[in-house]
Amino acid sequence: MDRAHLNQALSRDADQSRLDRIDDLRDEYEIVDQIEEEYTRQTNRRKRRIIVTGVIILLLVAAVLLVVLLQTYDSVQVLKSRSLSDAGSNGYTAFAGHILKYNRDGVSLMDTDGEDKWNQATQFKQPAAVTSDAYAVVADIKGTDMYLFDEKGLVKQLSTTKPIEKVTVGHDGTVVVIQENGSTPVVSCYSREGKMLLKHQASLSESGYPISAAVSEDGEVLALSYLRAGSTGASGRISLFAIKSQGKDNTLFTEDLKSQIAGEVFFIDKTVVVVGEKECFLYQGFESPKKKTIDIDGEIEKVFRDGRYFGFVLRMSNGEKSLRVYSRSGSEKLNKTVTGNYDKVLMMNKQVLLFSGQECCIYTLRGIHRFDGQMRDGVLFVMPVGGINRYAVITYDGIDTVYLTK
Repeated sequence: MDRAHLNQALSRDADQSRLDRIDDLRDEYEIVDQIEEEYTRQTNRRKRRIIVTGVIILLLVAAVLLVVLLQTYDSVQVLKSRSLSDAGSNGYTAFAGHILKYNRDGVSLMDTDGEDKWNQATQFKQPAAVTSDAYAVVADIKGTDMYLFDEKGLVKQLSTTKPIEKVTVGHDGTVVVIQENGSTPVVSCYSREGKMLLKHQASLSESGYPISAAVSEDGEVLALSYLRAGSTGASGRISLFAIKSQGKDNTLFTEDLKSQIAGEVFFIDKTVVVVGEKECFLYQGFESPKKKTIDIDGEIEKVFRDGRYFGFVLRMSNGEKSLRVYSRSGSEKLNKTVTGNYDKVLMMNKQVLLFSGQECCIYTLRGIHRFDGQMRDGVLFVMPVGGINRYAVITYDGIDTVYLTK
């Protein structure tokens, strides 16, 4: 064989060798691909099993939670107790996630286990407390002393020149007090530092008698409701004032409610709520407010609120009682018929708590009837605490942490 034919033969052998090698590599890659595909299938199968198992677990947990949260409980289990000295002689209100306790001799803030965080000595004859998110005021009704507190303790002690009739406090610590002064009662606004911000002199013959006051969340606007007497009978008036205005006339808005008396007034965010006899009025805005009216088809027995909602307990014409809750826009959030006579009604953590003596009733704003039964004798105060269906209950014996049971 000549050299040319030999080279051609060698070239063909080399090409065939390369082709064989390529085929071998292709087979190896196919094996790798098969392995990867099988691994992916196995991995996806495991993932699906994990996902399915997780979904089943979540469904089971959700089912348990629904059973726990949707049913109505009628008894409680006491988890722990602590005695409180003279528990029945104190007043109690929720403040900053804790409980503000007050009496003639002092004010203290205690946690839901009954442990005092601080205390302040006082000399009151008739103490009354009001709170906002960050501040609390305890005043001596018919006296002249007031104490402003925050979560850490005393902020400022204030004194008036006239007897205190009513007091309220804003989220920024602005204190508003209605003072007795014969036919010309005085409404004063103080900063949390004790500076006089506004002094309003009312007149029975002109504005009427101020019966309720409220301050906006930013401390800029004062709302007053008045009782007026005329030839056709009693009527109401609502007025809004700029607290920090430097001008002589700080009136932002005034409206006479000719057909009925204006009772309690309060702010829900930037909405002014005025409770009348047969209607509830919502004013959105301050200088030219947009007004909305809510018809009240029963006799108001209780008014309650928190920072976002407000409500009533109504006695209906048929003798039944109705529990109503509304948002700041006036939309109805809860409408339930309740049985029993309850002395106190509170709203917190999107729950309405009604209690008197041993009896207690709890509704959520979603309409769930969470509890209807008896707690320990002489319930003075109830508030939700951390955990599902757990509450702090103050009785004449002390403070309990309880768990709702069947």
